[in-house]
Amino acid sequence: MTEPSSTPPPEHAPEPPVPASRVLPLMRLLPPPPDGTILVPPEPSEQPRRGWFFAQIWAEMSLAAQMYFDPRYRVSRTAQIAFPLFAVLLVLNYFFFAVWFSLAVVSPVAERLIDVTLAVLAYRVLVRELDRYRAVLDYLARYAPK
Repeated sequence: MTEPSSTPPPEHAPEPPVPASRVLPLMRLLPPPPDGTILVPPEPSEQPRRGWFFAQIWAEMSLAAQMYFDPRYRVSRTAQIAFPLFAVLLVLNYFFFAVWFSLAVVSPVAERLIDVTLAVLAYRVLVRELDRYRAVLDYLARYAPK
């Protein structure tokens, strides 16, 4: 055990603030922003209310049906190819694990894992396509002739 010292340790002096010119020396070389530029976007005043889960699912499915039958919108090639491909892969997955390669415990588990993976991929493709469709609807609402 050591003897306590009679003098307290010296306090650290606060470091002086670093001038901005040392931190970003090239900032002064940038031209000023144009007049009317919004440098910091305003915060939204009201957060949109989250809907009920099943109501959101119903709205997404009805928007997907509207998207497929809207003559003004052309579905992307990815969606045109992906959904039939996922359907064929689901059928082949069933035949592979239930008919051709049937093992007692492994086949049902592997089949369901692949089914879930294909369903998630199909959902992601659908969500991406619905985002594109919403952007097109927004564009048409603004610029399409009435």
